[in-house]
Amino acid sequence: MKEFKKYIPPLLGLGLLAGFLNGLLGAAGGIAIIFGFRALFRNKPLDGRCFYATALAVMLPLSIVTIWQYTRSGHLPEVPLFDLFLPAAIGSTLGALLLPRINPRFLKRLFAAVVLVSGIILVI
Repeated sequence: MKEFKKYIPPLLGLGLLAGFLNGLLGAAGGIAIIFGFRALFRNKPLDGRCFYATALAVMLPLSIVTIWQYTRSGHLPEVPLFDLFLPAAIGSTLGALLLPRINPRFLKRLFAAVVLVSGIILVI
């Protein structure tokens, strides 16, 4: 337990950063968590898949808070959310089922590619 205590201050900062990015951009909090975990635990024999799972576990309540704030401020557009939610739920189920079967090195590269392509698209 003593070893974990040294991670509390950086985890608090990482949580603050993730929440700030999620509130500001509606996303990116999970990306900050994954990069933060990779930096904090780089010398630990952890499977990178646990970083993705933990980021999702943190992002669910964080996203609920962000949605509530967006709704309060009138920034949630009137789109057919159910039309987005059902296919997304199916896709997330498929991805979660595949996660244990995919090589962590491939996942790391896939994540990097998604971040890179997203950045390029946003800059263009």
